[in-house]
Amino acid sequence: MSDLKKEKMTTFWSERAKVYGSDPRANTNDIWLREIEIGYVHSVIQDHQFDAILDFGCANGFTTFKLAKLHSNAHFIGIDINEDMVGIAKSHCKDANLPNVEFKRCDVQREKIEGRFDFIYAIRVFQNMESLQTQKSVFDTLRGLLKSAGFLLCVESYLDGYTRLNADREKLGLSTLPIHRHLTLLTDEFDDFASGKMKLIKRDFLSSSYYLVTRLLYTYIAKMSNEPIDYNHPIHQVAAMIPQIGEYGPQRANLYQKI
Repeated sequence: MSDLKKEKMTTFWSERAKVYGSDPRANTNDIWLREIEIGYVHSVIQDHQFDAILDFGCANGFTTFKLAKLHSNAHFIGIDINEDMVGIAKSHCKDANLPNVEFKRCDVQREKIEGRFDFIYAIRVFQNMESLQTQKSVFDTLRGLLKSAGFLLCVESYLDGYTRLNADREKLGLSTLPIHRHLTLLTDEFDDFASGKMKLIKRDFLSSSYYLVTRLLYTYIAKMSNEPIDYNHPIHQVAAMIPQIGEYGPQRANLYQKI
């Protein structure tokens, strides 16, 4: 079953690579959610001034490039298990004129990564793993890639957050948001494991207001107006700019430090 989920995951992302190429939508159609995520990682780097950074699960490199431009004094390595995504990132890298970026196709469960890092970030990567056991194993691997007192940031979707959101959508007469079959959404069990391995520095619901506005308010208005959901609608941009208050939605950002 795990092998089948991993195969479905690989196929899913290869298809998105072929459709979207270097476009930010290769990672998700919700481009303003991506801006929130990238902004959050940017703020962590600003607070600590890291030298060696690993983008774990870099996909087509869109996030890596954007952060590398903002932090030219740091060296970024982007790795991903998907050969199609990494191929796009490498191709784009030739034209980007960013000497502080490189990309590698790598399966960290089977291949060794040279070097150690001050900071590793993973945006919606653990949720794409085939099982909780794999998530735990990879977390241990990433911990081993950190320098002493290094930081690991995980931005992931949680099952309980999706459950609450879909329950609220049903109350408004909206359809539930589907969860792709290849996903393994995170739970408290993973958090307990991670917190036992590294020190949890902080936890944020980084897109709380965004989900409330876009997945409930806007979706309900769109239904009333009989309009299709448009991720480029101005309400998404506004929702990404307002303060992210509360603990709503599936996304959480957990920042850990190696001890």
